[in-house]
Amino acid sequence: MKNSVFCFFSFQMMMNKIKSKFLSLFKSMAVYQKKLSEAWFGRRLTIKTIINKILNKIINKIKKILNRFGSKKKCYICNRTFNYFTKYRNGTKGIPEFHKRLNGVGSDIDNFGCMYCGSHDRERHLYMFFDALKLWKKMKNAKILHFAPEINLPTKIMEQSPLEYFKADLYPQTKDVKKIDATKLPFSDETFDFIISNHILEHIPDYNKALCEFYRVIKPGGIQILQTPYSKLLKNNFEDKNIDTDELRLFFYGQKDHVRIFGEYQFLKSIEDVGFNLQIKKHKDFFDDHMAFVYGVNKKEDLILVVKPTDNSILSTYGEDDSK
Repeated sequence: MKNSVFCFFSFQMMMNKIKSKFLSLFKSMAVYQKKLSEAWFGRRLTIKTIINKILNKIINKIKKILNRFGSKKKCYICNRTFNYFTKYRNGTKGIPEFHKRLNGVGSDIDNFGCMYCGSHDRERHLYMFFDALKLWKKMKNAKILHFAPEINLPTKIMEQSPLEYFKADLYPQTKDVKKIDATKLPFSDETFDFIISNHILEHIPDYNKALCEFYRVIKPGGIQILQTPYSKLLKNNFEDKNIDTDELRLFFYGQKDHVRIFGEYQFLKSIEDVGFNLQIKKHKDFFDDHMAFVYGVNKKEDLILVVKPTDNSILSTYGEDDSK
C-alpha cells in the first residue's frame, strides 16, 4: 500500500515536471498559437490550454488506475475496495458559501460514487439501513412504488420477490421506468405496501401535493422512505419565486434543479400534517463513525421512515423488534 502511494506521488511529480517543460517549450511558439488552435479544433484554444487538457486527462486516468489498489474505502453494495469515492462535481469545494452556512443534511458529495458499481452515497446508505432494520423482508409479496430508482437497488428489490414493482420518474432515462408525476399518481387509493422516494421532494414545486398523493396510494400500515436534504439551521423552508435561474438556484439552493431548501422543523411537520407517523431511525444508533468513513455515507443523515396509521392506530415500530 505504501509503495503504491509513493509511486503515485512520484508519478504525479514527474508529470508536473513534464507539463512544466512542455509549457516552456511552447511558450516560444506564441506566433503560431492562434492558427494552430483554429486549424486543429475550429475554435480559439491556446496551445497551453490544449496541453493542459491532454496532461490532465492522462493524470486523471493514472489516478483512477492507482485508486483500484487502495483499501481505505469500501463500497457497501459491491464490496470492492479502493482509496477514494468519486466526488459529486467538485465536492464540498464547489458548494457556495451561502449554502455551507445552512448546516445541511444530505449527500456526502466528497464520497459520492463507487468506481465499480456506480452506486452513490445515498443508495449505499439505504442498503445499510435496510440491512440493519431488516426491511428487505417487508418487500416480499408487497406492492412497491419506487421513485427515481437508483442503479443497484432495483435488482436487490426484485430478489425479494415483490408482488408488483413500479419504477417511476418524471423524466425517465430507461424504458423500464414509467413517466409519472408524483403530484398526480395514476394509482387507486391504498395500492402500495412500500414506497421509496430518495431525494425527490426538493425538486417538486408543490411538494405538499406529492406528500398527499403518497399518503393516498399507500396502504394503512404501509412504509415509505422519504429521504430529503434539509437544513438544521433553518426552522422553515427557504424558497422564493424570484430565485428562478440556474445560477440563482445553484447559489441559494445548492443545485440547479432544486426549488427550495427545506427547514428541518417545517419539513418534518409537513409529513405529519399529511397524516404519516414519523419513525426516524438515527444513523448513530446503527453505525459508528468508522463505518460512515469507510462506506462513504453522511453520518448526519438519518433514515426518514414514515408509516401510514392503521384504522385502530396501532403502529408497529420498524427495526425495534426483529420478529416483526
